[in-house]
Amino acid sequence: MQEPAAWALVPILSANRPYRKGILTGSECLPPLMRQNFNKKVGVSLYYFYFDSGTTNTRACLLNGGTILNRGEIPVGSRDSALHQNRAVLISALKRLYDQLLSESGIVDTQVADIYMSGMISSPSGLTEIEHLSTPVDFKKLKNSIVTHYEADFFQRYVHIIPGIKTLPQGMTASVETVVDANNMRGEETELFGILHRYPGLASGRSIILLPGSHTQAAFLFDGTIENISSTITGELYHALAGHTILGSSINGEKCTELLPHMVCMGYDIVHRYGFNRALYVVRSMDLFAGSTLSERRSYLEGVINGGVMDAIVSVTQDKPATIAVAGPHMQYEIFSAFADKLFPQFKITEVPVTPSFPFAVEGFLSLMGF
Repeated sequence: MQEPAAWALVPILSANRPYRKGILTGSECLPPLMRQNFNKKVGVSLYYFYFDSGTTNTRACLLNGGTILNRGEIPVGSRDSALHQNRAVLISALKRLYDQLLSESGIVDTQVADIYMSGMISSPSGLTEIEHLSTPVDFKKLKNSIVTHYEADFFQRYVHIIPGIKTLPQGMTASVETVVDANNMRGEETELFGILHRYPGLASGRSIILLPGSHTQAAFLFDGTIENISSTITGELYHALAGHTILGSSINGEKCTELLPHMVCMGYDIVHRYGFNRALYVVRSMDLFAGSTLSERRSYLEGVINGGVMDAIVSVTQDKPATIAVAGPHMQYEIFSAFADKLFPQFKITEVPVTPSFPFAVEGFLSLMGF
């Protein structure tokens, strides 16, 4: 199937519905028709499909209205396309997951009204590169900036891509002197609006939402608008140290251990007194010479790694009081509570519980669709 010409009026045959005029590739397009409007016109029930594609993993959901009918996950992301220098590696894997979930649910492609994607799918190694939106970004701006792209090789239909966010002006790059102020996210923006949808109190006044993970993102909001971002590497660094350095023998072991707040704060203190390199080696010294427990060493290392997140937040807030809502595993809430209790009294830490059965990214997608 060939890609239709730009600005042509075309019916999306695979979705069996009319479509507005618009550029059919790249980022210059009109927003897609909403499914609820389509249903009112034709009186049929169709489905949505949503991909949340990251660097190493992709999650997908088949939905009917606000209900998840089926879901799946594969260990394939933009990294795989980058390593093979071939986008087809990722796109073909997504199509197989799409076909699998539809088949398991007894649904065919023509019953799927729209396919939406967020995350690293809009990166250079994703389906197609789309420039980030520049902060500030509110719900309306994100919703109106969804890009429609015709995927001709595997899906052979239109897909709608939610763009990421950056702290640089559109079309601008940073210099080596100013790049420290450049931050970005792809995928977390959808999670953030899912969090605001579930916890609307966070959309009132000033708040900081922390999304811990391989890369921890701190989003600075005012009345529900994302005004600034602070991006740091945390979980990925911990796993690299555990899997590829001598420290692994000192921190690997039983799956779950108690988090010790005083050791978290000790990690923060040591890294600021002696530097990051020395602070890391202290983990090994604790194991060899101090008779320390696994909980002590792990808690200390969490303080070494995550202390930089707090420093980055302070560089934005300038020590002004703020509420930090931690949207992640309970242990992450405990880590940042330990920092605030002893070292950062200007911050109030609250927990935003994660619901694995209904991820924030899915809720954010549904809120963008009007559910």
